[in-house]
Amino acid sequence: MNEQELPFIRITDTDIDEANQLSLHCPICANPVEANVADRELRPVVCAACGTLYHETCWVQSGGKCAVLGCDHDKFRRWGESATPVLKIKYTDLQPSLNGRSPSSRTQQLKEEQRRQVEELRRPSLLRRLFQWLLDQIKIGLSQ
Repeated sequence: MNEQELPFIRITDTDIDEANQLSLHCPICANPVEANVADRELRPVVCAACGTLYHETCWVQSGGKCAVLGCDHDKFRRWGESATPVLKIKYTDLQPSLNGRSPSSRTQQLKEEQRRQVEELRRPSLLRRLFQWLLDQIKIGLSQ
């Protein structure tokens, strides 16, 4: 049996971060960290720097900082909260279009155009009405 040399494995900081995020056990108490807990102390929190999961109580007991070797970050976020900023728009931020019409009037115009087109589709064409008249005449002739 031929043995092949396998390439060396390089572990990067990204690999370590991903491994920490995949850890479902709290590094302080070694118990599983569950997402849906009723008890406030056992709610999961995540280190803002490395992404390691903790129980909130365990985070506080560890001195209010991350217990991962070399991290020592003192900020966390609650599990499930968005880490990215959320775009917030106030009503006053909405500006009318350049021609002075509000967006709602344009919407009303589009809806009216759509209604008109649907009505045209429902209205039978001249050819369709002629064909229907011929069918009716044939039915009347057959019934006599």
